[in-house]
Amino acid sequence: FGSSHFACHLKRCSNPKSCRSMFARAPAPMVAATVAAARRAALSPGVVATLPAAPAALQSTRAFGARPMCLSDWDSKKLVVRGSEVAVDPSYWTHIADELSVKDAEKYLHNTENYIGTLKFPVGIIGPLKVNGEYAKKDYIVPMATHQSTLIASYNRGCKAVTEAGGVTVRIKSRCMLRAPVFFFENIAQAAEFRKYCVQPETKKKIKGVIEQNIGHCDVTFLRIFQTDR
Repeated sequence: FGSSHFACHLKRCSNPKSCRSMFARAPAPMVAATVAAARRAALSPGVVATLPAAPAALQSTRAFGARPMCLSDWDSKKLVVRGSEVAVDPSYWTHIADELSVKDAEKYLHNTENYIGTLKFPVGIIGPLKVNGEYAKKDYIVPMATHQSTLIASYNRGCKAVTEAGGVTVRIKSRCMLRAPVFFFENIAQAAEFRKYCVQPETKKKIKGVIEQNIGHCDVTFLRIFQTDR
């Protein structure tokens, strides 16, 4: 069968806590309706396919304030998930939901959901690494966290070789997020027709409008459609 991909380059999200699981939370009927619309467009390229609007629940930011910042309650020593207490080993309150991790829950509000605590990772350093960047122009000592033995030693040897060779020269080409929805078809011909429809400027404009209407905290800066045949 064939498939077509949308590669959407998005501007940096202004509200990251609400965008991480937006696609994961899309209901199956919505996905099915979208694929059906795509197939109609492939079979009849002259007909503009109507993409289904996202449900209201997906158009608004989730109310994280209604949930406790940390599901681990240090005072009562209880882990409560969706109203039910989860049994944990006593060491849980030392190695995961220790007092400082629970106290610092607000710091991680925009980095994770259903927060319960933290884990410690062994941290080593590599460098000095000479960087010849547009903004960064000096030698850096770089911390690395890993459980894999010899990994930091290998990186450190690489840093030494790069630095002695004059350093690494880097430039930032763009700053964006990438999302790539996939549409599947019964055969390659249908996928090819769908791609022809999608690369039209008017179609790209409509796709951009639908995305920005349903994901209000980001803007589409580039849209690329490509086909894979398998």
